[in-house]
Amino acid sequence: MKNLKQPSTLAVHAPHPPLTGYYASEQARRGFVGSLFDSTAADYDRIDRLLALGSGPWYRGQALRRAGLKPGMRVVDIGVGTGLVAREAVKLVGDPALVAGVDPSVGMMACANLPGVRLIEGRAEAIPFPDASFDFLSMGYALRHIGDLS
Repeated sequence: MKNLKQPSTLAVHAPHPPLTGYYASEQARRGFVGSLFDSTAADYDRIDRLLALGSGPWYRGQALRRAGLKPGMRVVDIGVGTGLVAREAVKLVGDPALVAGVDPSVGMMACANLPGVRLIEGRAEAIPFPDASFDFLSMGYALRHIGDLS
């Protein structure tokens, strides 16, 4: 673990341009991604367990700890999906009422088993909470589904 780079030494690159050749519009892209996640939601956690060889909870917890998540912090998980990251956040902060999840896929959130966690339909581009409502924001793999990162 001593060989980890400190955040100040990491290179930051501009995001790639939107892949307009695949979708006629941003609305079409959102529709495709939404239907993809809604239709695969029931199998998502099982597939994740298989592909990660069962290590998912461990590495998610490690990522959250290394990013600075501590007991008592208020967390919003953007792109909460079925709750894989939010579940680990609850363990770290100690109270599910301190964790909220935002996702455009109602199907994914319907498969989340997160008692006490607020799940809100919404998008990263327009987080449905006032500024400074949370101490910590997590976003697992959802960043790749945002059409315009500017």
